[in-house]
Amino acid sequence: MRWIDIILPEPGIHQEVDALLSDAVAKMAHIPEIQARDGLDAVSMVEVFAEVGQLLFQAIVDIDPEAFSPDRPSGTSSTTEAPSLDNPHHDNLRGYHIVADAAIVDLPWHWLHNGVGFLLDKHPICTGVTSAKLPDEATQRPWMQRWVRAGFLVGDDGTNHLKGVLSQLRPDTAADPRMLFVPGHTDRKRRRLIYREAEAIQGALETGCHGEILARMEVQPDPITPSDLCARGFMFQALHFAGPTSLPATPDDAKGEAWMNQLIDDTGVPDEELESQFGLEGEVLGVDPITSLLDDVTAKYHLNGPPVEVRVTANKSAASGGRDELPTAPPAGQRSWLLDDGPVDPELLGRGGLLPPLIFSNSFCALPELGTRFISSGASAFIGPVVPLFSRPARIFAGYFYQALGEGWSAGAAVWKAAQDCRAEFGDEHPVWLSYGVQGYGTLALPYL
Repeated sequence: MRWIDIILPEPGIHQEVDALLSDAVAKMAHIPEIQARDGLDAVSMVEVFAEVGQLLFQAIVDIDPEAFSPDRPSGTSSTTEAPSLDNPHHDNLRGYHIVADAAIVDLPWHWLHNGVGFLLDKHPICTGVTSAKLPDEATQRPWMQRWVRAGFLVGDDGTNHLKGVLSQLRPDTAADPRMLFVPGHTDRKRRRLIYREAEAIQGALETGCHGEILARMEVQPDPITPSDLCARGFMFQALHFAGPTSLPATPDDAKGEAWMNQLIDDTGVPDEELESQFGLEGEVLGVDPITSLLDDVTAKYHLNGPPVEVRVTANKSAASGGRDELPTAPPAGQRSWLLDDGPVDPELLGRGGLLPPLIFSNSFCALPELGTRFISSGASAFIGPVVPLFSRPARIFAGYFYQALGEGWSAGAAVWKAAQDCRAEFGDEHPVWLSYGVQGYGTLALPYL
């Protein structure tokens, strides 16, 4: 496959573009209100995605009318050719890499919509503050050097492919890539629900590439603390964080503990009875039906409750001279991974240049909240959701992503493949297939780790 760079001007240079992007941000500001009214998986969400995507598309074509033209002459844009995987569904893809300033790179560029349909329907979309082309050799990470070597081994004549050179890229004496599953903060009863995501990922990776398993997800028996992750994170080539996707994590979740525990006690009810009582559909990829039930309740509770409560608490605090404790969830833009012993920031994990190249944060609005911070801290590719969504579709998306990744697909193409699989699973009008984006180098793949 090939990636085509689309380079956007810095904010303040092109007034028409700035106006379109401002309109897109204004429309995005209504998303929490729409989700509170219609639900996280409402059809109206896809309609908003389309409206925002059309504004983003118009901003790009205002700069370059031929940006997305399939007949665009070669040499008029920077392209990056990925080594052949001997899989036409992967190798024939044409992806777009949006190069944008840090102030606008977090926008949902994968919602690009030309007025007829989403570009994600046919094209992987990646974003970054730099080109899809790899940096100079002096600053390349080891995986990048293997990517370059793979290109030489595969060649341009079509007689070889990535599957055929795996033994040269990864000889028998080389250790397999290690991926670490990082569970977010929760109590013991809820922890086992989070680990269902780990089971789904482990099963998805077993698909393998040409009969060879490219990586395995390691799951620690004990909770992972910030100090553990900082001390041992460099030993892994990828980190997968699993936290709440429908609402921000908070250090103290005691509120509502009684009704939540009661719901978890219901996990002893047979699946058929649960589905009959709550109208749940059958799960795939090892996701437990109770997860969907928990999400339905928690999302309604938190979407409708906290905004009023936060204002009341803040008013009480102001009236009492600040003596009352304010809500503990950090504001947007300052969130971190919340582990059992406290939060851990991307900047802390990246100290000393030891951050693994691949990061998947399956947590609340992870891409706009954490994507740029992880990339600037040393990660090569970051995947995460851009809007709140229920954990059932979130975990199914993760399963499909790792299934494609385990087959040798590059990270950017694997996100596209997972989107298509979720679209087939949930339907065009379900927002999950448009809920995930990727920042950084979409060319990263397991054979290079």
